[in-house]
Amino acid sequence: MSAGTGKFGSCCEIMKDVLESDEFEPLIAEDDDGILYMSIGVVDAEKEDEPNMVDHPVFFCPFCGTKVQSPEEVDAKTGGQTN
Repeated sequence: MSAGTGKFGSCCEIMKDVLESDEFEPLIAEDDDGILYMSIGVVDAEKEDEPNMVDHPVFFCPFCGTKVQSPEEVDAKTGGQTN
């Protein structure tokens, strides 16, 4: 898949399965702005019932290495502000 063209998961079958699976809560997901993120950690929030996930944009598929988006595309969609 070329960066910015097409649906995430079209680069390889593993990424497609991760993004479409209903059997588990994936740590790689597309947000409402169309940015692919990977959860890289958990912040333990003492005042909240559930911990907050720390996410980082994914620029290359972790399974096949295909470029899925660029830092410039992410900045354009977020106005330079990422999760």
